[in-house]
This record gives sequence, structure tokens and C-alpha cells, in this order.
Amino acid sequence: MTRRQRQSQIGFDKSLILKYLICKIMEQDNEQIELRFEGNGIKPSKVRASEVATLIASFERSILAIVREEHPELSEDFVFISFDEIKESSLALKCIAHKPQLYVAPAYSKLTVAFVNNNFNSLPNESIEDLRVIQRFAKKHACDGVFLKNGERLASFNSEVDISYNDEGIVKGETTIYGEVKKAGGETPRVQLKINDSYTISFEVKKDIAVHLASNLYKEVGLKGIARWDKKTFKILDFKAEGIIEVQENTLVDAFKELNTLFGDHLDKGISYIN
Repeated sequence: MTRRQRQSQIGFDKSLILKYLICKIMEQDNEQIELRFEGNGIKPSKVRASEVATLIASFERSILAIVREEHPELSEDFVFISFDEIKESSLALKCIAHKPQLYVAPAYSKLTVAFVNNNFNSLPNESIEDLRVIQRFAKKHACDGVFLKNGERLASFNSEVDISYNDEGIVKGETTIYGEVKKAGGETPRVQLKINDSYTISFEVKKDIAVHLASNLYKEVGLKGIARWDKKTFKILDFKAEGIIEVQENTLVDAFKELNTLFGDHLDKGISYIN
């Protein structure tokens, strides 16, 4: 072997060693976390793909909400949880937690301890909001849920678990909310209301309200009722609708004309300008 060949071989060996070390470092900086559903014959082939996608997103958000509360200085891209595998034997969603030791592992531990103790007051309401989505899935399919880390069972819950919001971080009061009706109905009537492009809420309603809203799909409506807000995010956590306000889609000119009946000649110039 010539000197150049030996140097080339040494360089190749160093490259392999470097790649091996990088892989080992990445393995140490990742952990596998899992949300599994068991019982009542639950498996992926019996569940809509959209439901699975919602579960994965809710699982990730429920953990990262705790990370954000404890480390508000972190950017959203620095810590994340990526989907890894879905198993057919039961509905098991395996994910890879990146940056686990400092951030994800403590947050995941806090979440699972809340289930073990059946006390969710230590969790931010953003996390609880997504855990309630997971619980609703378990209730709908009459199955149990299990949280695992690297194959070890940490906590479990049944379909009847009561995941209550943290009252210390909540404001309650009467309000009216406006939005576009995206969905309305179901065995347990619920409505999905799009407030804006980045904010959609879902809540249970009485049957008569669901029927009325179902006839107004993709229309703007107003709902009067009692809401509970998160003090930090100002997001509505739940809403009890007591009445409906149908929003008339008037033109801007019509709006000015209505105002003109109240304020007289002060708006005449504005109306003339628009016409």
C-alpha cells in the first residue's frame, strides 16, 4: 500500500468514527415516548386518519406547553417531538423527544405524575386543553390510555378520567363570541367555531343549539354564554352557549347608513364618499 493510499484509508476510518460518534450523541440526546390506547379492540385500522393526526399533535402540544411554561426563553424550534412509529396491535403512537434530558423528560414526568396522582393543578391550562382532547378520544372509543417512556409504563388513564382545568389560572364570566361554524352535531352535540385563521375552538352545546348551528355551516354567528379564559393566553378554555346571535352580512355602505340613523348628518360625507 502506498503512502497516499494509507493516508486515504486513515481519512476514511476517521470519517466512519466521526459518523459513529455523532450517531451515539444523537441517540443519547433522544428518547422514545409513547401514547398507547388499549381495550375494546382499538387499533389504527378502526380509527380515522384525521383522529390519529389530532392525537399526535395534542400529545406533542401537551408536553411542549409545560416546557414553554418552565423555559419561556426557548424558541419553538429548539425543542420538538417528532412522530416515529404507529403500531397495529393496539393504537400506539411512538414519538422521538429531542433535547429530552434538560427539557422534555422533566415536562413528560410532570405530566405523567399528574395522571398518577389524578391532580392536574400543576399543569398549565394549555397542556390540559390538549390532554382533554386525548381523553375525549378515549371516551369516544371506550378504551384506556397509557403513557410510556423507552418502553416503560409511567401512567395510565381510563375513559372516565376527569381532567379539570387549573382554576388558579382561570377567569370566568359572561361573554359573546363570534366565528364561522365549521362543524355542529354528533352523538354528544359539539360545535367547532373558527374565530380567526389561527384560532378555532370546540365545545359541547345543547341539542337545539347544535341543530340551529348545523343549518348555518360556514356562516358567521354569535353565541352568548359563560366562558372560562386562561389568564396567561386569554384563550377560551370552555364555553357554555346559552343563545345564538345570527350575524347579518351587510355591506359597508349599509353599516354607515345604520349608523347615520343614530348620528345624523355627521356621517353623510362618509356615505357619499363610499358611493
